Amino acid sequence: MSGLDFLAEVSTEFSFTPLFVGAGSSDLFLEAQHNEHALSLTAAQAQSLTVEDLRQMIYHIIAAKREQLQHIRGSSYAMQFYCWHDEQAGQLRFSLIAAAAMLPFGCRVQLVAEVADILQPFLTSSYLDGISWSELEEATPSFEADEYLLKVWQTVL
Repeated sequence: MSGLDFLAEVSTEFSFTPLFVGAGSSDLFLEAQHNEHALSLTAAQAQSLTVEDLRQMIYHIIAAKREQLQHIRGSSYAMQFYCWHDEQAGQLRFSLIAAAAMLPFGCRVQLVAEVADILQPFLTSSYLDGISWSELEEATPSFEADEYLLKVWQTVL
């Protein structure tokens, strides 16, 4: 299956997955958890795709989620779509939560203006096929979550 065919299949699957819309701030964790998706590519698939291919997939999914949200709640509930590159997992991830909520990460977040700032590092990641044993290091207990900076792109639906 070509990279573009794979993206089309993933886009359709993610677009039709039901959107979870919570009843209030107590449901933010559930929104983030139930609406999260992860895209994994092999290095060979990534080489056959462009940032523009992925951008089109993301915008297709956003349009579908916007339509689902409109059907569920009309214009009474805004949500934010956010996307990040999980380098350790070799995945592009995204989720949706209430627009008024803070992003649910336990580290510092840097919002980026362009989704390409997330997509390019994903496509060129050295870890799409996994992390080799030789690159693994023993974790140190002194690691602090505020030392890590996660780049995230977001848009409001």
